[in-house]
Order: sequence, then C-alpha cells, then structure tokens
Amino acid sequence: MKRVTTTLKLKFLDLNAVKAEMFAQTVWATTELANELLRISPKERRALTTAKVVTPLKSALSNQVIRVLKGKAGQRVKHFKVFWPEVNNQNWKLHKVGSTYSVSFPTIQGDKRVPLEVGSSYYAERLERILAEQDCERGTLKLMQIRGAWYAVLSITWDVPEVKSTERLGVDRGQNRLAVAATRWGRAVFFGGGEIAYRRRRFQKRRAQLQQAGKYRALKRLERKEARWMRAVNHTVSRRIVRFAKAVNADVWMEDLSGIRQSRQSRKARSDAGKSRHTWSYYDLEWKVAYKLEMAGRTLHKRPAAYTSKTDHRTGLIGKRSGHLFTGQDGYCCDADWNAAMNLAQWDGFSCPLSLKEAVSVMGAVGSGDGVLGNPLNSMNTPQLQAVGG
Repeated sequence: MKRVTTTLKLKFLDLNAVKAEMFAQTVWATTELANELLRISPKERRALTTAKVVTPLKSALSNQVIRVLKGKAGQRVKHFKVFWPEVNNQNWKLHKVGSTYSVSFPTIQGDKRVPLEVGSSYYAERLERILAEQDCERGTLKLMQIRGAWYAVLSITWDVPEVKSTERLGVDRGQNRLAVAATRWGRAVFFGGGEIAYRRRRFQKRRAQLQQAGKYRALKRLERKEARWMRAVNHTVSRRIVRFAKAVNADVWMEDLSGIRQSRQSRKARSDAGKSRHTWSYYDLEWKVAYKLEMAGRTLHKRPAAYTSKTDHRTGLIGKRSGHLFTGQDGYCCDADWNAAMNLAQWDGFSCPLSLKEAVSVMGAVGSGDGVLGNPLNSMNTPQLQAVGG
C-alpha cells in the first residue's frame, strides 16, 4: 500500500454576506497574530502557548498559528500579507444531510457549520471515504479566499494499493513539444508546444505594455492569469500521460532536469518568452504526473538526461539531432523527441566518455574510466553493437 496525501479545494455553497464577513474577520485576526509573533525573537516564540497571546481567535486557530511560526515559516518570512486560518484534524468535522455535505470548524465567532459545493464524483467519493473513515486520515482544514470566493481546503491521506507495472513509459519533455510519451515498442502520444510558445509571447507583450504604462496591479493580475493557464495545461497533459500509462500498465520514466535553467542559452533565446528556459514549467508538469501516478498506485522514475535525444534508440550509437529530426549513423531518421522518449523507456542510464565524438555505442560504453554518469547498463535491453575504440 502507498500512503498518498492530497488536498480537496471545496467552495462553500450559497455563502451569505454575514458569513463572508465573519470569514474576513477571522483572516484579519489570524494575520494580525502571525505578524505580531514575527516581531518577537524565535527563542521567545518557541516558548509561547495560547495562554500567553492576546487575540480574539479561538485556541484551535491561535495554536495553529503558533505551531506554524515555530517552524521554518517563522524563520524565512518577515511579514505576512495574508495568513490563512488553519486548524488541525481534531478541530473540524465533515457532515452529510441528504445529499448535502457540510463542514464545521472554529471561526472568530465560534464553531460554525457551513455547507459545501461538491460538483463532481471525484470530490464526492473522497468525502464519502472521510465520513466512513475507510483507510482515510483527515489532515488540516484551511480557510481561503480565491478570486473573491471562499473555500475550505482539506488535506487528506489514504491508502492506495500498489500496482505491479509490467511496462515502461518514457516521457521526454521539451519546449518545442511539451511532452512525448512512448512505450518500448514505439506506441506514442505527442503534446505540441507551439500554442504554448505563442501564448507566452502574447503574455510577454502585454506585460511590457502594462509595465510601460505603470499599471502594476493589472500586471500582477496578468501574471496570475498566465500561471493559472499554464497550470491548467499541465493538469490536462499530466492526466493524459497517466491515463496512457494505466492503459499500457506502465510506470513512467522521465529525464532529471535539475539545473536545466542554469545551462547555457543565448541572450536572444532567453529574451523570448516562447523559448526561454526560465518560462518553461517542466517541474510543475513533473510534479503533477508524479502525484497522479501515486493516486493510481504507480511510480515516477527519474533518469539522467545526458544523450537521451542524441542516441539512436535502436543501436545505442550517437547520432545527430537537428530541430525535430534525429539522424542515426546509418542514415536512419525519426522524430527526435520520440527517439528520446524511446531511450527513456528502454534504458536506465547512459555511460559515455567525455571525449566521445565518433560512432560509439553509448549504451555499450559501460565502465568507462572517464564516464559522465557511470550508470550501469539496464539489463532489460542489450545493445546490438559493441563500443568501438577511438
């Protein structure tokens, strides 16, 4: 069994103005307390209890503020613009009357029970598991206001049966193509990145206009809009990748792209929002694929990125990549991103001498003294050609 933790963001149902004002007062009091605690030393903060602070908040709320500020958040934050109220699992309850779910939790005016808007079977299924207490543990409840609407954000942990995967799915990420997912046998799904680059440039142009006009609040709204749009795109892509993995009974293998933004890039490319690696949300996509796989009982594996797109998936020989096209040493041509995804699906790692320039089998060059990565050859695939000297 895997223990999976996730959050449910549930909008309050038909919230009236009185309760909305009460929530706003609770947020204000929580933020005031958090900023007041930041003004005292960490040593004094560690000795604090709810009995030693003056606040209109109930102890369940103030105690959670103290607990958070005793940790890392209290060391790295100097001032909170908003500190959302939060309570632990002992201080909120889920209820169901008929088909309506509601949640009760402490506010500045005491415990209140507020109905929830549950719009899909996904949320209903998880709420039923909370009510039945079937392999499901409640975490914290956080009260948040998002774009003018109030939400209860619930953290829950439950057991997910592990699935025995019999296949491997390689996923190559990029900017020309957002992702390419391929099995060892060549079956693939492509996710184009052309529209992403186009919209990135549109956002970039609009940002420059707003900045020149000094409209900084509008600029912030535009940045948040762009971030929401990109997260939505990554949700869709990650969902389709995981659906593909489930269909072929596979775990997923991806390149480890840590530090990719520190790699060299021309000034012209970096200034273009459609090409700059600083606007590439590769990690957000990776994270979404990882937690969706966990929820399906499967696993995301990461492998070194070196030579994945420059190596022939058939033979292990280094070839040439030009744009979307990969050309092997024997003249064989195929899509470069598909070739990289095939390599990830077939090989656990690559070992290659730093001086390698000729037609040498990367997969066969295991044990090289000056190897870049030094990873052992994956036993599930044996290279057809041996490394040649030189």
